Amino acid sequence: MNNTSEGSAPTLWDDIFVRAGAERERKLHGANLITRDECPVELTPMGKLRWYLHPALERPSTHALYQFEQEIPVGSRSGRLFHQGGIVHYVWKGRGYTEVNGVQHEWEETDVIAIPILPEGITFQHFNTGPEPVLLIVTYPNFDSALGPELGVAMEVLEPAPEYEARRPSVAGGVTGA
Repeated sequence: MNNTSEGSAPTLWDDIFVRAGAERERKLHGANLITRDECPVELTPMGKLRWYLHPALERPSTHALYQFEQEIPVGSRSGRLFHQGGIVHYVWKGRGYTEVNGVQHEWEETDVIAIPILPEGITFQHFNTGPEPVLLIVTYPNFDSALGPELGVAMEVLEPAPEYEARRPSVAGGVTGA
């Protein structure tokens, strides 16, 4: 329902309904099946990511989650991230360990790595110790609209993945936004 009087500008209240209608339409025509081959791949400060769900991707029917595949080459590591937590990683392939606030936790195929939510935030990084690339399926809720993209705490890549550094040597420290 539109509350504008003839000749007046739309209100913020009107905007809620406009955006809600557009989102309903997007979901109605969005894809409920996303195949691995159609997912965009990018080299980021966290390493190589293949995105299944992201609010910037219009094709998926949901924007309620972030979900991506993270690949860590043999003998390598992910970037080190400071974050609020609340991220779940399913170990699809490979083995290694995750360092969480300085403590190592070993994992292997079919394990789940749950990064806890801490009020002061948490630092973590994944390491591949196996003979094959590690593939992690990473999922976390999209609270961007309520909490912002950093989920209520500052988010900073403290150490980028080596493949990212090699490809983008001009990025000082792998700072996000570059």
